[in-house]
Amino acid sequence: MATLYKGFSTRDWRSRRTFSLSNIEIVKRDLLNHIYTIKGERVMMPNFGTRIPLLAFEQNDEHTRKIVEDDLTVVFNYDPRVKLINLNVLSLPDNNAIIAVADLLYVELDIRDELHIEVATQ
Repeated sequence: MATLYKGFSTRDWRSRRTFSLSNIEIVKRDLLNHIYTIKGERVMMPNFGTRIPLLAFEQNDEHTRKIVEDDLTVVFNYDPRVKLINLNVLSLPDNNAIIAVADLLYVELDIRDELHIEVATQ
């Protein structure tokens, strides 16, 4: 498969021994960077980002779950490289977490894959 997307990340350098990422890896990293950016944090783009990083000490209830679902839907619709097929957001009150599983189609790569996101709550 040809490399359509190239980028770099210092996040997993110790285990991978390389900074370069390509195709699905870089798209996932870009999506996670968008998800974990707080709204208003990005210069000249006040609506970029989500409220998800601010939910760490919020109650694990239906309102918080809905915020996660809405913000994730906005992020996936923002990126033209992916198409959201299905999004399941589950509240796990015993573990103080909200789990999101996004079924994504990587449009130009024609590959379908899941992205798992865990949000810790109070």
